Amino acid sequence: MKIHINLIPQEEEEEVVFRIHGMKKHVTQAIDILNPGEKEAGYLLCKKEEKFFKILAGDVLYLESIDRKVFVYTEKETLEISEKLYVLEEQLSECSFIRISKSMLLNFDKIYSFYPKLSGNLEALLVNQEKVIISRRYVPGLKRKLGMGDKE
Repeated sequence: MKIHINLIPQEEEEEVVFRIHGMKKHVTQAIDILNPGEKEAGYLLCKKEEKFFKILAGDVLYLESIDRKVFVYTEKETLEISEKLYVLEEQLSECSFIRISKSMLLNFDKIYSFYPKLSGNLEALLVNQEKVIISRRYVPGLKRKLGMGDKE
């Protein structure tokens, strides 16, 4: 790998250009290091059809782990993200995301309504009319977020 560094005048905007064969973990790590404010600002770097997209966390309905891959669902599309769900849970904890099952994080702000099921789970209706199940194990966390405590 070649590395070129060109010094530019202070008035010019700095930029980094990657010429790579494919998106690998070390490249994503380099992007994270070069652009730390991106994650703090609530962006996710997602992939769809070999293209990468910057998705605002506020636009995400939920994230789901399926077969060791994590998918990001928005109202319009489904994308893939390289991070593990537990890492995303930590990163997005300040952005209204809550864990609702072992394999899913939900954007709390995208819940339209929810109601209890006989099994002890809750079913949430999202703003796009999609339904997701909130596992009974994670119901107390949702109730705390709502200010309801642990009461049933």
